[in-house]
Amino acid sequence: MKKNPVITNIVDAFAILDLINQKTEIGITAISKQLDLPKTTVFRIMKSLEAVQVVKQNENSHYTLDYHILKYSKGMNINEHITTIAEPFIKEVVEKTGETVNLGMQYKEDLVILSRVHGDFYQLSASLRPVGDLYCSGMGKLFLAQWNDDDLKKYYSDLPKRTIHTISTFEEFKSIQKNIIKNNVASDIEEYEYGLSCYAVPIFDQNENIIYAISISGPNSRLEYKGINVLLDALHECAAKIQDSLFTFESE
Repeated sequence: MKKNPVITNIVDAFAILDLINQKTEIGITAISKQLDLPKTTVFRIMKSLEAVQVVKQNENSHYTLDYHILKYSKGMNINEHITTIAEPFIKEVVEKTGETVNLGMQYKEDLVILSRVHGDFYQLSASLRPVGDLYCSGMGKLFLAQWNDDDLKKYYSDLPKRTIHTISTFEEFKSIQKNIIKNNVASDIEEYEYGLSCYAVPIFDQNENIIYAISISGPNSRLEYKGINVLLDALHECAAKIQDSLFTFESE
């Protein structure tokens, strides 16, 4: 009898990763029940994935995807230099504002977080994922604003609302698209998570196409107290520095 070459634990590991990606975060017991796997098997797989930084455990003992999973996305190696270039400028914004700053890019219909430098602590930071949806994030909306109407209609054909504030239809997005393009600013005010806001600005290439974006995310009240215009000025300044450095890097 021919031996099955499939390694069951590897198949189970990817089923678990798919489930985590779907649920955002989930505990071992829930994984065991939903995938009909023994808890001991799930525990061993999770600890193995955690050791190589593909998943991480939150304070509530639930697991989320970790940054290392991003390295396996097609084309990610091409963009590795951006994190090195952007990091010192992002840290300047974090030091100036005290808030978490994110660097992201569009990959197909997802928003991929390439780098995140944390500022002052807030509990909702645990819910932020390294790969997320474009439509309910400030950075994602910057990329969507570049799409034509046909592509936007297909994308917005059946999107769930994460909160009552989530912009989830084509018509809703069209009502803000012109302002996003005009001001080079997009925001997510409690669209991803209640109590959490995000403000984003674009990073352009030499043909004025948006290739990356940076954002500040944090609790609504704290961002408003610090001043949204102050935060946006810091982001625009940071984006300009990153752009200049990118152009210099590419011309060398």
